[in-house]
Amino acid sequence: MADRPSKPAIRKRFPWGWMVLLGLGALALGATWVQKHAPVEVAVAVPTVFKAGERNPLVTASGYIVARHRATLSAKVPGRLGWLGVEEGSRVQKGQVIARLEASDLQAARDQTAALLSQAAVDLARAEKLVKEGVLDLASLDKLRSSKVVLEAQLRYQDAQLENMVLRAPFTGTVTQKLSEVGETVSPGSAGGANAINAVAVLADFDSLEVEVEVSENGIARLKKGMPAEIRVDALESIPEARTLKGVLREIYPTSNRQKAVVVVRVGFIGKDKRLVPDMGAKVTFLGDPYTQDTVILGREQVVKQKGTFSVWTLSGDTAALTRVEILAENPLGYEVKGLAKDAQLLVIPPEKILQAGARVKVKER
Repeated sequence: MADRPSKPAIRKRFPWGWMVLLGLGALALGATWVQKHAPVEVAVAVPTVFKAGERNPLVTASGYIVARHRATLSAKVPGRLGWLGVEEGSRVQKGQVIARLEASDLQAARDQTAALLSQAAVDLARAEKLVKEGVLDLASLDKLRSSKVVLEAQLRYQDAQLENMVLRAPFTGTVTQKLSEVGETVSPGSAGGANAINAVAVLADFDSLEVEVEVSENGIARLKKGMPAEIRVDALESIPEARTLKGVLREIYPTSNRQKAVVVVRVGFIGKDKRLVPDMGAKVTFLGDPYTQDTVILGREQVVKQKGTFSVWTLSGDTAALTRVEILAENPLGYEVKGLAKDAQLLVIPPEKILQAGARVKVKER
């Protein structure tokens, strides 16, 4: 039997698998190196600078616009509304009649008393002549005089009742709400029963508009009556000329809210805007003494604290640098610092990014 050809003990093969694995590893290492050394894309900003002479912001607070003179108008006596002379937005003067209650029965009673008083005056005049002539005694004359005095008092009482049926404006202002309609029963408080309405209208003096804010107890010690303030009304933020309004601290209420640890403060406007109405949201910044020199202010999120020193990320050429700063004071905007140029380019680093000093950066286009 012929011998079969023997197979080689070791078959030589080219290591394609290992080459592929090595290539993939090299690509991964290269991509990692490129990603690690690629410029970090960040935005840049400039610090806030207050010029010498500008006032130092001390405390900020939020609140709402309110009218110092505001009244909910209601009738002094229960009755049915017979006439209403105002609508929302109506401008009224002090003493102007706003509404009248139906008072035909009171008017009739008053007319009857007036007629009786007129007759009593005639009877008294005739009796005085008769007494002089000796025809009538003094007792009868005194009785007629007493009767006339009673009728005069009754007439004054009925006139007061009729005046109570008239609702007048207690001050000059604008009607902000109309709470009743003609034909509805109105009354002071709950005197008119379950179906009675307790008020006719709400009147506010727009010339007395001011901002009511709540200031924390920690910041109230830095405030004093008469200090200047800047007011930003939320509804006017899109109007450049009305974005920031001037104000003055008018009153600090002598009481505190124990639950919220705040004190209520009223801020008056210096030059009002006609577009202001009650209940608009507003933010107030109370201003302190003017700065004596140009001052750089950084936001709290921009300052980096490391081992007791304070620094800020800045752009140096195309690399990131930590510039040490000295904190001079703190205000609602952030920190007043020293050691930073007014035109320094600050890096805006997102919280998820970790940056090392000397790392290459690329400025985002605005």
